[in-house]
This record gives sequence, C-alpha cells and structure tokens, in this order.
Amino acid sequence: MRIVRPAIALALGSLLLPLVAGPAAAAPSPAIENYVVSVYDDLFGRAPDPTGVATWTSALSSGTPRIAVANAITSSQEFRSGLIIDAYAAYLGRGPDAAGLQFWLRNMSAGMTIEQLDSGFIASDEYWAVAGGTSADWVRALYADVLGREAGDSEIAFWLGQLNGGATRAQVAMGFLLSTEYLSSVVDGYYWWLLGRGLDPSGLRTWVSAIQHGARDEQIIGGIVASEEYWVYATSGPVVGFIELTPTSSSLNLGDGQSYQIWAYGTHGEFLADVKDVASLTWDGHPCPLWACVPTSQGVHQVIASYRGAATLATLTVTPPRP
Repeated sequence: MRIVRPAIALALGSLLLPLVAGPAAAAPSPAIENYVVSVYDDLFGRAPDPTGVATWTSALSSGTPRIAVANAITSSQEFRSGLIIDAYAAYLGRGPDAAGLQFWLRNMSAGMTIEQLDSGFIASDEYWAVAGGTSADWVRALYADVLGREAGDSEIAFWLGQLNGGATRAQVAMGFLLSTEYLSSVVDGYYWWLLGRGLDPSGLRTWVSAIQHGARDEQIIGGIVASEEYWVYATSGPVVGFIELTPTSSSLNLGDGQSYQIWAYGTHGEFLADVKDVASLTWDGHPCPLWACVPTSQGVHQVIASYRGAATLATLTVTPPRP
C-alpha cells in the first residue's frame, strides 16, 4: 500500500515557486510562521530553510490564499521527489537512481498522476520478476502490495482472465490503483497523517470519486493543509523552539535496542511536553518504530529526531553481538 508519511526527499535546495504578485507584504504574524513550519514538518519531515520561511510567510501575509501556497508546495519538485522515493521503496524495495528520479519528475510535471506513477512501477519487468515471474504470482503481489490483503481464488481468476484476454499489466495495475477499496485507504490515510483523524464516509466517497475522475492526490493533500481545521491545529499550539533527544550518545550490542526520550521546548527555553509519541525518529534515514531504534549493522550511526520543524541528533555506536 502507498506509504503515507512525510516524504523525505533528496536535497533540492530552497522550495521557491512563483506566485501571482500581491500587495506589499505585512510583517508576518507568529501564527503564519508556525503554520509554515508545520506544513514543512508534515510534508517534508524537516524544518523550513530561512528563505522558504520568508517566501511563504511573506506570500500569506500579503493576502495570497492558503490554497495557492499549499498547491505550490505539493506540486514542487521536493514534494514530488518524496512521492517517487516512496514508490520505489514500496514496490521495488530500493531507492531511485538519479536518472530514474528525473524521468519520473519530468512525467509528473507533464501531468502524470500518482496512480499512473505507481502503475509504472507495478507494471515494470523489475516488479514482475520480484513478484515471481508468473501472472498468478504478479496478481497475488498486487493484492498484497496495493490492497494490503490476500487475494481470493475467484479474484485471482478474474484478473488472470483479464490478462489472458489482452489486458496489459499497466491496465490491470490501474484497475487496482483506481479501485474504491484502495483509494478509500489512501484518502483516509491522508486525513490521519495530516489531521490526526479519519474522514467521514460521505467525504471519503467524494474524494475517492474525485481521484477516479482525474483529480490529483497533490491537490487533495494541498486542500487538507489549506483547510481551517489544519490551520487551527498548526497555529493553536505553542511555537517549538528546539527539542532535546536523550541519550545523545550510546554504545550497545548488535541485536539490542535503544530507547529515546524527546523533549520539546518553547522559544524562550520553557518546557512544553514529552513528544516521543508524535515526533519522528530515524536511524541513518530509516524510521524507528515509536521511540526505540534497533540497529541492524555494526559501526557508528546517526539518530535524528524531528518535531514541528525542530530537529536534533545523537550518535549510536553498535558493537558485535553478545557472545
């Protein structure tokens, strides 16, 4: 199933996109700055660079609608790079090479949707081979990787009939990717990711139908982060000045795990909360479940915690397994 998480994209420089010029910018409010920080943290898993903060806070302060800013961000190369990286990980179990990343970015800029992107991976010879190299194996893999469940015998027979009748792998893949079953889980996942709640059934049907009729997922994600509900969530809490990760360094045997505490502080150093349950924690770029990292190789590794635009790191030295 599609990975629903902040996309950790390749370094592409500042996120600067042209917007229609508006009136002279007013001084940005703390709420607007907090909103921009929250959008970056949710969509990119990182704090905004100073140029990015200045660009978007200035646009919002001068009257640019939130939806225009949100759509500019979700159609950026950085955000789309994250979607492409997620597709490589989900369907091929690897990261993209530079040429492959640029190929898919060009196609998305030309109008390719996320579903068409995913179809390209699922229909590829590489995925076919990994799935087992037969039509039946491939169909079973689609049920597991796209729908997240096992296929029934009648379901396999149906899709084998489609393939034997002349349907291409790309056409079958799109049948899965545009199915109500799949898109319901995707749209519901967007709401849990960005708003911390599921979507009501009528709204779910509306968004699923929109994608099935050509709407882009980036537009839906942009609509969520531009909504009043998201704005209230992003601006109502205290501004996080920095976070603290403990322990900052440790040595442990391979096979053991290291648990971490993550504390958030305000801009004046005041303690805000223990945020380990909601912060992002990665080990050498790989997500750690909850607040514990379980290394799989020896050596010195980097652990990074991030929360609402703030980030901090620690080192983890992994020694041979216990005798």
